[in-house]
Amino acid sequence: MSEAEPLSTDFEIGPQAIANYSRMSYTMWHALGEFIDNSTQSRLNHGGIIDQVLEEEGTPLIVEIVHDRIQRQITIKDNSIGMTREKLEAALRIAMPTSDSVGRSKFGMGMKTAACWIGSNWKVVTCEWGSGEEWTAEVDVQAIAFRGAKVPLTKKDVGTDDHYTHIIISGLHRNIQQRTEETIRGYLGSMYQFDIRSGKLKLFYNGDEIPAPDDYDFDTDPEGRTMRMDLPEKVIGGKKVTGWIGVLRKGGRKFGGFSLFQNERQIQGFPNAWKPRRIFGGVDDEGANNLVSQRLTGMINLDGFHVSHTKDAILFEGDEEEELEDFLAAISDDYRKYATKRRGTRAQPWNREKIRDLVEEMRNEFANPEMGDAVNTSLLPPIETLQQNEERQAASVTEEDRLATFQVSGDLTVIVSLKEISEYEPHLSIAASATPGTVHVVINGLHPYYMDLEATEAIDECIRQYIYDAIAEYRAGKLTGRVNPNSVRRLKDDLLRVKAVRVENAASDLQASDLTVAVTPASAS
Repeated sequence: MSEAEPLSTDFEIGPQAIANYSRMSYTMWHALGEFIDNSTQSRLNHGGIIDQVLEEEGTPLIVEIVHDRIQRQITIKDNSIGMTREKLEAALRIAMPTSDSVGRSKFGMGMKTAACWIGSNWKVVTCEWGSGEEWTAEVDVQAIAFRGAKVPLTKKDVGTDDHYTHIIISGLHRNIQQRTEETIRGYLGSMYQFDIRSGKLKLFYNGDEIPAPDDYDFDTDPEGRTMRMDLPEKVIGGKKVTGWIGVLRKGGRKFGGFSLFQNERQIQGFPNAWKPRRIFGGVDDEGANNLVSQRLTGMINLDGFHVSHTKDAILFEGDEEEELEDFLAAISDDYRKYATKRRGTRAQPWNREKIRDLVEEMRNEFANPEMGDAVNTSLLPPIETLQQNEERQAASVTEEDRLATFQVSGDLTVIVSLKEISEYEPHLSIAASATPGTVHVVINGLHPYYMDLEATEAIDECIRQYIYDAIAEYRAGKLTGRVNPNSVRRLKDDLLRVKAVRVENAASDLQASDLTVAVTPASAS
């Protein structure tokens, strides 16, 4: 060999690499999404053929996912165009894109990595329309990785009108709990909402059809205009950005944020949408727990941007993310300010007629013979006895009873507990602890009053008012030396105003941070 000849060697990936796919950072819904991506992209690639076939058959594209908990097996079936032997063999080659590897399936890896992540054994059964041949490929991950096994192929003659791909995965690496299955349905419906709403795709999980998310309920401004706007044209790094933003009438942290789409497929979105700090505040990706994070929403199309291998995040390059955030922050400024002022229908000025109707509905609860008897015959034990009973309840609280501890101020700690005391004991005890500056709020879970409180909102408000009462009573006692009802109500009024003040302060902080970013001079070169 001549000394001038450059030296080189091959860079190879061994078969044991596939055994490590089970350690990838997939979620079950994004792993299953890889197969739906292949099904939907296959239809797009061969739309001229399969669209006509499906129309003649009177059916849309259908993808069915079946989880057999007993057999520990997952099956994904579709009625797309299917594959020939040559296409199947090409699909089994890792990171070797084919002419069909475009759009949602451009990496040429998704099916392999997702199947290996889900289970240790999987097979593909497929038939391309018009071929009359069904081909099956069986993959034993451990045998291929460590024993040099091949992938056996088998052929079966079928009808020329048949067209399908079935993927059967067994030896599951993870248990899928029922609550996880609900999450899977929610994510998949959101990820493929464009296809589902257009009628191009029907998606099923264990026999139940997965719907697209409910339509957005946008707020309206004082003039009755819908708080939703399309984004103006924007190009970042040579890539076009489109979409819309809006303000929800009634929000929540899982409903706020921007859903990021590519090729009409959600990459990141409900219930974990993108919330850049520049717009939503906070210290992490979930944004601050404020009205902007709960009500400002949007859908951003980012075709052409890089995505993560598991297709659950946009991988911005260079200044792309900063430029996108600046663009969205400027466009959404008025909407963000509106969202900070808007507190939903519950915080709107009370309608006299509506409140009159609500109070009227309470008539039977308060104006009845039993209530009258309770008012006329109730006896009040000596105040010392009442205080001793509440102190006894507070002293009996165990760690298991405690629900939460709040450090309200430097000299006041509130401990909220739930005890199943007795249906004959008071519904609530508020008492000072032996530890100075500590107040116990002890809820008697067996009291009959709580039996009718089923709605989370009702229970939430009930407990919230107990805590307000405890703080107000504590403060009244500190200021006056005794607990007077008028004093308690006056101090509780101050406490009830705190939430509105916090919202105003958060809005001011957010606007101040925007101003700081806008006026900060560039560093000298």
